[in-house]
Amino acid sequence: MKDYQRAMLLLYPHLERYAENLRGYARAKALASSLGREDTEACVEKIIDCVHGQRCCLLLKALLEEVLGSLTAEERLFLDYKYFRRAGEDGQVALGYSRRTYFRRQLRLEEKLNADFLRRGMDERWFLRTFGKVPAVRLVFERV
Repeated sequence: MKDYQRAMLLLYPHLERYAENLRGYARAKALASSLGREDTEACVEKIIDCVHGQRCCLLLKALLEEVLGSLTAEERLFLDYKYFRRAGEDGQVALGYSRRTYFRRQLRLEEKLNADFLRRGMDERWFLRTFGKVPAVRLVFERV
């Protein structure tokens, strides 16, 4: 699995909250703009960046829900353990599989997700072009 794909999956549970935070920040910035402590153009640019970031987060969430919706219940469980609950190596015990089987199934799932992302046009270039300017997305991608 590619780093940008890992970043998208790690971001998934937090995208809605992050979009809401951006919306609140943009609203507060707009209200504070009447105080005139900041250059109008700079203020407007920050608001536009927030709105863009919010839309990007909601778009990514919708696209990921489409991809994740195509998974079987077992595949979703494997994904939950690896990316959302961060269970790590304890996951194979909780799922009832041997360590070897657990990692083989994780590898198959990653291959399936990679193919699904690419089939939908969600490659690294698309990811960076679409989400590269969103601070939280960029931060997670850089740390993956």
